[in-house]
Amino acid sequence: MWVRNAWYVAAWSDDVTNRALLPRTIINEPLVFYRKSDGSVVALEDRCCHRLAPLSKGRLEQDDLRCMYHGMKFAADGRCIEIPGQAFIPQAAAVRSFPVVERGSWIWVWMGRATMADSALIPDTIAATDTGWQIKTGHLDYAAHYQLINDNLLDLSHLSFVHAKTLGRNMPQWAAQRPRITRLERGVRFQRWFENRPHAHYFGQPGEAYDLWHSYDFIVPGIFIQRPAWYPPGTAMRMDMQPPTEPPLFVRCDDQAVIAETERTSRYFYAVGARSSDATVELADEMFRFTEMAFHEDKDIIEAQQKVIDLDPTRQMMSLSFDAGPNLFRGIVQQLVEGEIRDPEPIPGPAPAMDLAAAQGN
Repeated sequence: MWVRNAWYVAAWSDDVTNRALLPRTIINEPLVFYRKSDGSVVALEDRCCHRLAPLSKGRLEQDDLRCMYHGMKFAADGRCIEIPGQAFIPQAAAVRSFPVVERGSWIWVWMGRATMADSALIPDTIAATDTGWQIKTGHLDYAAHYQLINDNLLDLSHLSFVHAKTLGRNMPQWAAQRPRITRLERGVRFQRWFENRPHAHYFGQPGEAYDLWHSYDFIVPGIFIQRPAWYPPGTAMRMDMQPPTEPPLFVRCDDQAVIAETERTSRYFYAVGARSSDATVELADEMFRFTEMAFHEDKDIIEAQQKVIDLDPTRQMMSLSFDAGPNLFRGIVQQLVEGEIRDPEPIPGPAPAMDLAAAQGN
């Protein structure tokens, strides 16, 4: 179950280099990305309409893409513009093209009805090149269903246990204290104060404590936007446990994207860092290494979870108070999917058999 009418992160901007073809699979759809001579990004179905060979095995010719199986050439909009040895080009000789937006440091692709591709739905993220921030980026590939990774990010109580030696160190409050949860139009917002939190490994002095304002949004299909902020002790009480209105001592940034590739494979993109005024390049590197260690802890437990689920897919999970966020988000996804089922998108199918008489009579 996945939403088609949504923006998916396909790659980091620097993954799509000049004159190179980048294959990706998103929600069971094979895609190929490349840059045109003007630098703009193209996303096409990675499946030639002739014999269904992958176009990512093809060759760029100026801004067009030639299939290197039988030589059909496609324009950036997906139209076939040349068939070797044949002047007649059937109208159905085309591959699907997808709306693409390059924003922040990500290349976003709209997987649903092209006329509904609204770039205003792309959440604000911080570019890795933004001089106001020190940011490092990476990704992990999972042998697991994307919703299990979403659930993990929608319920941070696991930090006290899965990450007892990393992100959740000295913080039983992650499990003991529930956040305030607000439903957004296409996502969920989590907010809470942690009072007298022990210093983080990347901020504060040993023995000192701080108030941490923790807030993040989780947006369809699986975009995690977080800006934790540290304050002097007593700030949370002074704010009456409401969102802060005072300047913080330190701000961290975490931009992440969970992308469904197939039913059992997913890609997890992440950017980690802090304000340039708060962190040096060396500190940002340390934050990234520490956080990436924690992400591998997530990957280990989630892939193990998937293996157990696959032994008996009919077994139901028991719901606890931890699961308010995951359950709310799954409900939002379900509503969007049901809406798409009621109003299905006309997805182009394979081209019909070639009219040989017409082809030979040109």
